[in-house]
Amino acid sequence: MEVFNERFAELVNLYHDLQRNLTWKDVVLYTSVPVITWYTYRILIQPFLSPLRKIPGRPYVPIVGNMFEALKKEAMSNTIEWMLKHNSRFIRFYHLFGAERLLVADPEIVKYINVTNNANFQHLQNSPIARFLPRFVLATVSDEHKSLRRLLNPVFSRAVVDSFISVFEQATKRVIENWHAELNDNDFCEVEAQQYMCRLGIDAICECGFDYKMNSISEPHAAGVMSFRRLLVSFRTRLVDMIPFFNKLPFKDNIQRREDYKFFKKTINNMIAEKKAIMNNTQKEKTNKKNEDILSILLKARDENDKGLSDDSLSAQIGGFLFAGFETTSTALTWILLNLAEHEDVQDKVREEIQQVLPSSDQPLTRTDFDKLTYMVCVINETLRLFPPATVYFRQSVKDDTLNGYFIPAKTIIGVSVSGLHRHPDNWENPDSFIPERFQEEYDHYKFMPFAHGPLMCIGKRFAMTEIQTVLTLLLRSFKFHKVPSYKYRRIQNLTMVPDPPLVLRIEKI
Repeated sequence: MEVFNERFAELVNLYHDLQRNLTWKDVVLYTSVPVITWYTYRILIQPFLSPLRKIPGRPYVPIVGNMFEALKKEAMSNTIEWMLKHNSRFIRFYHLFGAERLLVADPEIVKYINVTNNANFQHLQNSPIARFLPRFVLATVSDEHKSLRRLLNPVFSRAVVDSFISVFEQATKRVIENWHAELNDNDFCEVEAQQYMCRLGIDAICECGFDYKMNSISEPHAAGVMSFRRLLVSFRTRLVDMIPFFNKLPFKDNIQRREDYKFFKKTINNMIAEKKAIMNNTQKEKTNKKNEDILSILLKARDENDKGLSDDSLSAQIGGFLFAGFETTSTALTWILLNLAEHEDVQDKVREEIQQVLPSSDQPLTRTDFDKLTYMVCVINETLRLFPPATVYFRQSVKDDTLNGYFIPAKTIIGVSVSGLHRHPDNWENPDSFIPERFQEEYDHYKFMPFAHGPLMCIGKRFAMTEIQTVLTLLLRSFKFHKVPSYKYRRIQNLTMVPDPPLVLRIEKI
């Protein structure tokens, strides 16, 4: 005990000596040396010792990795170019600060990641959507994800989604009315097709989500609409946004993003509170049972222990559905309309099929009708193949594994390249050509994954496809779509891949 007291006294004396003699220069020196040492190892040494270095891929570039090379090109193009250059559908590239990542477009490896050993490849928890909505089902992993998935599956059942067809119809009819007004007595007019698809998507998802009429088609500059759209644009892929602390800096865009997020969060929480109040009123509940919105169903959802969703989780699911549901469908519709305008023979064929299945324009749309529109589905699928809204989705290995004969350490981030799966010449013949007929034949589902596959696949696939079919049916019965000769676009990556500048089309009344 006496020895211990002596040693302790020595430590106390040393501490007091340091307090008296330590300068700010010493503090900076002592703290910076380990930080610099760590970064030197991470940036200059670790990449050359990594087991992933054996995988074919891009050359190492310190600090910025291959991100400058990736972001200066059109969205989607760099992945396919890299894979063709290295003659492999399984490659390595470098993110910022020497962080290695993998890209895969080999259907066999994708099947292993998504299905065969899916438990070892979880959602990436620091993705943009996960940072924005950490409790959203697409950001959760393991048991939490399974539990959420079981609770959420009934929300997107066939019966529930079919009950939303009338909502999709009404939103589309408002767009048609606006376009008729823009046409006036003219044979042709140009419309901002992409902006209208965005506004239609916002109105549809808000009404289906929590029975709220956003009215963005008639009031595109309303505060809520503008805030929502700014948030979507803020997901645009920029190199500076990949720097961990950048979004915290007091720049104008960052401040605006935080304000929009607060507004978005507050709006959702208010909607949840209002819906709870309505559902607590038994008389009101009895009069609203015919077509329930997503929020109402989620509020009633219970797991095997009779537990419902927490307020935080409920808010995250609604927020996630708003973003994922609106952005995916509006983007897909934009690309479909562009393809139909560029291939008017295909457009005529889809319209002819619609007229055969639905000869009367007064006839309400049903699931039975959609099941007969088989060529339309081919057109939708071919567009999603060429222009997938999500060009890549990332998974992270939980434990060590082996892919394509290469050792993959735990915590390796792997990007399933949807663009590579869809456009690599080893996966598809004439991969860059628009040929809807290819989907009339059998195809490998692991070469076509716009909604992913397996236990982690997009839960809202049925919702998205039903909305797309509804909108296309009504629009193609009302208008012919033509290209604007002067319109040129570039693919850019926001939350989804979109044309820039926004799509403008020439319409002709039928």
